[in-house]
Amino acid sequence: MTVNYSLDAATASAWAVLVVIFLWRGSLWKLIWREMLGWTILMALLSCIYVYGLKGTESERYFQVLFNLTEGVPTDGTLMFLMSYMTHNSLTRWSETYKCLGWPENVALLYKQYFNKNAMSKHEGRLMNQTMARYLTVFYILLFRDVCSDVREMFPALDDMIHPGILTAEEVNILQSSRLDRGSPHYWVPIDWIVNLVKRKYRSPYIYDKNGRRRKNPKESIMSEVEYAKFICELNKLRGKLGDVLSYDWVPLPMALLQSLTIFVYSTLTVNCFQMQARIITSGKSGLWEMFVECLSTLPFSMLHLSFLRISQVIINPFGRDDDDFETQYLIDRHIKVLNEILVPEESRKQK
Repeated sequence: MTVNYSLDAATASAWAVLVVIFLWRGSLWKLIWREMLGWTILMALLSCIYVYGLKGTESERYFQVLFNLTEGVPTDGTLMFLMSYMTHNSLTRWSETYKCLGWPENVALLYKQYFNKNAMSKHEGRLMNQTMARYLTVFYILLFRDVCSDVREMFPALDDMIHPGILTAEEVNILQSSRLDRGSPHYWVPIDWIVNLVKRKYRSPYIYDKNGRRRKNPKESIMSEVEYAKFICELNKLRGKLGDVLSYDWVPLPMALLQSLTIFVYSTLTVNCFQMQARIITSGKSGLWEMFVECLSTLPFSMLHLSFLRISQVIINPFGRDDDDFETQYLIDRHIKVLNEILVPEESRKQK
């Protein structure tokens, strides 16, 4: 869904600027064309009502009074402050949310580097690598199910992950039999499974006999004590980052802030229509040319107001279906391929 125009804007030439300006997907024009069409129709309707219905009649005076009342309404300064504040906070949350989307290959590469092949048989090692890749994938899917409607539609129930081989029936039963409510987040459970999986294969470098004397452990460990601590630390770091994604979803910007900005922008656009008619009436000319000139003089500011509003509405939740929202389905597919390539390359080559 995310619109990538970096290649088009790679060179700061006039042609590159024109190409970027007239792109449609994710563009300003796609965001505001409906509102601008409604604004144009309202302005033309008011002009037609005055010119062809009320001009020269007794009701003209009341129409002029209405226009004059809106002529001195100060809106631009307050509106610019509101728009700047809302857009800044929305962009900050959007960028911070993206920074929280940690990459699972960091954990996978660390595990592959520390993994001791002598600690288990070749078959056990391959099975453990497959399980590790699968649990990291489940971790992401369970998180995205809680914040993204597209992923929720892909896997509406936990049972839907059994057929693709993402979860086993036993693992689904464990998740469903948890003491947590069905609506509570379970994204951290696969991390707990990974910790227990590595912990079962971890052996302390030294053991103590019955006499309390320390001697070297004859059993091979999956990784050393220092490596085990670093691996668990990296795993917790990943869980903490993606946990923050859920926190941003739980605590959005105050709804009253978005409502205030939306109402204020649309009210300002409506008032601008009346103010334009007041200027046309004051000039003594009410022809098509005067209306066209007034439209051109007001259009940039109206587009600016609408663009700030629509940008804030789009990026306030980056896990929706807007053009600039995060591509969660692509991320899941990408993580599955990368994890399999790192941890089980032989299986990845068979699939190719």
